Amino acid sequence: MPFPQTFFESISTALADLDYVPLLLAFISGGAIGFERELSGRAAGLRTHILVCICSTMLILVSRSAADTGAELDGIARVVFDPNRMGAGIVTGIGFLGAACVMRSGDALRGLTTGACIWFVAGLGIVIGSGQYALALAGTFLVLVVLTLVNRFANMLSPRVYRRLIVITTSTQLQAQADDIRAVLKRHEMSLLDLASGHSAESGRNELVFYVALKNNFQAPQVTEEVGGFRGVLSARWKQSEH
Repeated sequence: MPFPQTFFESISTALADLDYVPLLLAFISGGAIGFERELSGRAAGLRTHILVCICSTMLILVSRSAADTGAELDGIARVVFDPNRMGAGIVTGIGFLGAACVMRSGDALRGLTTGACIWFVAGLGIVIGSGQYALALAGTFLVLVVLTLVNRFANMLSPRVYRRLIVITTSTQLQAQADDIRAVLKRHEMSLLDLASGHSAESGRNELVFYVALKNNFQAPQVTEEVGGFRGVLSARWKQSEH
């Protein structure tokens, strides 16, 4: 049958042309990073990473081709194109797409890793378009290690975090109550960095704000329960500190 033979011959001819090898490698490498992001449920996933990597590869290939050929000007001067300027433009422009992946929800900041991945695949396309295939494969492997194995190791750690414990109380003995709460924090191995207070004459309520540094062992609910049981305490809640 002539159709399959013609089809496979066209594929072989295309792969024999070195211009298609970088695009194929960009598709595979960018897809590997995007696949991991897709599994992690990120908005910028498989398609986004593939498109960024292929696009940056194509732009570098075009700039290298223009640099190799150059252009004659009036038969005297020869204009030479610098492909490095294209790479610098890609790195600058991809910042807008990476920034769109970073979202702030209250005190939580999400999307930094995905933004870094988009920046990486843009650089990966530059490396592939420059013909550094071994470097591109090694970089892709290391990034996949960071996104999988290193991420699991990081989840095993108890990071140092900064929080504010805000206590609303009707007690007029603020110093005594602050000392009692400080003892609770110390018992749970939390370091008190600062203490602030406020008073509302209209409602007759007082506010104590404890700025705390702690190893996050998920002990905050226990502290909230103990502090909430003190006499005169109306509410006790945690918020992220800006330290």
